[in-house]
Amino acid sequence: MNEDSGEGEGLRSLVSKNIRRFRLGAGLSQEELAERADISAPYMGALERGEKWPGPGTFAGLARGLGVEPHDLMRPEDASSREVRQIIGKLVGDINALVNSSLNAIGASAAPEREGGK
Repeated sequence: MNEDSGEGEGLRSLVSKNIRRFRLGAGLSQEELAERADISAPYMGALERGEKWPGPGTFAGLARGLGVEPHDLMRPEDASSREVRQIIGKLVGDINALVNSSLNAIGASAAPEREGGK
């Protein structure tokens, strides 16, 4: 995903809002969370304002410091369980299609070897 796209900006905004929401819910200051996540306080502020995007290590450190799972930082606050089930159902369907396609491709590439061995 291009971080400059509208979708990327929306995700960045969502993550920054969730960092702040979880931080306040945990009763932590930006400085306390920054220390827990092993980042600087100014960087923490920039993340929370949506000016910066956390790398994978920082993302994991933030989640750990907040006592949440990393995926919680990307979940809309008002996501209903029905919406979440729909998204998960689509992801499972996509994964199943990918696995089946891969297995079919593997089977097709192995077929000439079986015929040649007869």
